[in-house]
Amino acid sequence: MDIKKRDFLFGAGLAAAAATTVAAQPIRQPGGGYPPGVPKATGRSMLDSPHYIGYASKGYGFQPNWARTLPLVPSVDKNYKPRRINKAIELWEDNQVVAYAEFGASGAPDTYEEGKRMAQTYCDAINYEMENDSFSIDGLRNFMQGLVDGGPTPSGHRTPMVFATIPAWGFDGPSMRANVWQIAQCLAAGVHGVLICEMESPEAAQIAIAGARYKWTWPGVEQLPLEGCRGAGSQSFAAHIWGITPAEYSRVADVWPHNPKGEITMGFKLENRRSVEVADNILSTKGLAFAEPGPSDNGLSHLGWDAVRPDLTSAQRAALPASKRLQENLERIRLAAKRHKVQWLGDGPHGATRNQEIDEGRRMGPAGNEQRVHEDRLYTKRKMPY
Repeated sequence: MDIKKRDFLFGAGLAAAAATTVAAQPIRQPGGGYPPGVPKATGRSMLDSPHYIGYASKGYGFQPNWARTLPLVPSVDKNYKPRRINKAIELWEDNQVVAYAEFGASGAPDTYEEGKRMAQTYCDAINYEMENDSFSIDGLRNFMQGLVDGGPTPSGHRTPMVFATIPAWGFDGPSMRANVWQIAQCLAAGVHGVLICEMESPEAAQIAIAGARYKWTWPGVEQLPLEGCRGAGSQSFAAHIWGITPAEYSRVADVWPHNPKGEITMGFKLENRRSVEVADNILSTKGLAFAEPGPSDNGLSHLGWDAVRPDLTSAQRAALPASKRLQENLERIRLAAKRHKVQWLGDGPHGATRNQEIDEGRRMGPAGNEQRVHEDRLYTKRKMPY
């Protein structure tokens, strides 16, 4: 079989799976031209299309600016010195909330410039979305290099914490074994963590953690059931992005909090009905740092067609028995994360205020907007600059 010319075609799937949709923002300027910070394509690419929308599945368009515009909260220590590579771990150790920006590459050659623009974000972390957006390790490496070249962050870290969301779904052990290479590739690109979607198998959970670790365990750190599977040579580019030697990278590239000195943070999404039933087993996985319930996908799993039916009002949808079960199961996942001391990427109990959510354990979430992030930092009396 002639395999010299193989094309890997990545689908551009789901268009609208919610009652409301976010309209894509046009990025072309009046009279042509590109938005600030986006390079003009030197060859034919999506950037040359008058219909280019920027981020593929998220529908955000280009953000005009990620830099901070609001003043620092009064509690910030202006003489602050970073003590870790992974900014999120440092904040969690201080009982703070991590706010993240989202970037979903379209497939156009713009990731390096976007990384440079996002290096000064007011957010603490960046979710590099590859579950539904363009899956390109080359694009990810360009983005990470852009972060370095646009840095350091205002907090003094070399880059924001970056975690990649990937399409290696946690359905079962065999499927995770077949796709664990995605974790290794992302970490070799210099990200600080990986978020696994549709995690519904305790076996898959253990394999995912093994995929983030090397084949050794440092003295004083408990051995895990599965040996790590990252290979020699994977540390070179990642160490360059982190600003340390390959030998130093090998020492700190382990999963936190299982290894308190580790700088890698693994996350799971428990986002379907089956996930709920095994939430305790999944969230007790050693080496797991953070978790979220994926409320949108959990809504699709619980409500099925009723989740997107155009003839149902929001009130009618909320009154469905399946909607009540959804709320109950989202809370079951949250409480399981709290029991196992997993950092919670999500809301608090249904109806809680944002401050109440923090009191109940919210420690990570999408920024939404700068004002909301600012209010969180005021409430937690944050000391780290941003």
